Amino acid sequence: MGKPIRMFIFTTLFCGILTCDGFVTWDIPPHPSKTIVSATTKLIEFQDNFNAGFLDPERWRIIQEGDIQQNIIDVIAVDPIKSDECRLRLGMNTIGTRDDTVKYIGVRSVKKFSLHALSEISLDLDWNNQSNGCYLTAAVYLCPTVTNTNPEKEDDWLKLEYIGVPPGYNARAVISIKERGTVKYLYTEKWPEERIGRHIGLQEIKLILEKLRFNILENGSLLYDIDSNEINFQSFYLYIMMSSHSNYPFREIYFDNIFLF
Repeated sequence: MGKPIRMFIFTTLFCGILTCDGFVTWDIPPHPSKTIVSATTKLIEFQDNFNAGFLDPERWRIIQEGDIQQNIIDVIAVDPIKSDECRLRLGMNTIGTRDDTVKYIGVRSVKKFSLHALSEISLDLDWNNQSNGCYLTAAVYLCPTVTNTNPEKEDDWLKLEYIGVPPGYNARAVISIKERGTVKYLYTEKWPEERIGRHIGLQEIKLILEKLRFNILENGSLLYDIDSNEINFQSFYLYIMMSSHSNYPFREIYFDNIFLF
């Protein structure tokens, strides 16, 4: 074997070793729907920071239920200088609508995810400093079934929800599960015995999926942990929802930095 050929083989193998823990197969591209975080972490199954400036129809479906005077489900810029810094916006006006209905808007993932294939679900929820958040909610559902209206009506789900507390400056967190049509409240911030609520702002939410426990973190602190045996489904669609009762002016909530890995 000639010297130039030997040098080419040595250089190729050496560069492959430096690139990762093993050899690189250059002729097989990575999976287009997954992103490698690092050599020692898992692949990202799903991500959206909405900085493309629009709601991607290959990732999300818009859903709605109830009579609504005005609703907006879009992606908006949040920095006047950086036009590519965007967030998902959910907003509605319910002035003059029926008193006997609750109105729901939101998005759900097109893709269905396996709980066993994930170790973490994370997202940012901005309550948007509501001056009157009474009967306003912002919620995240893990639900094994598809609907284009309201996941609340489905038979099974896990939900983290923030609910505005009268007179409207504060809110409280609620964690609940629904199994075969029966709702069980796991965490209510001592409601209804304590009705004060608390100030919330930009909530960084993480759901850490372990074999025995599902840990829900809020801004880096443990909010609640769930026995994984209480979850009776193995896969889910991700729902991002907002709801309001009737006769409230336009209110909006933001979501950002959604990662599943």
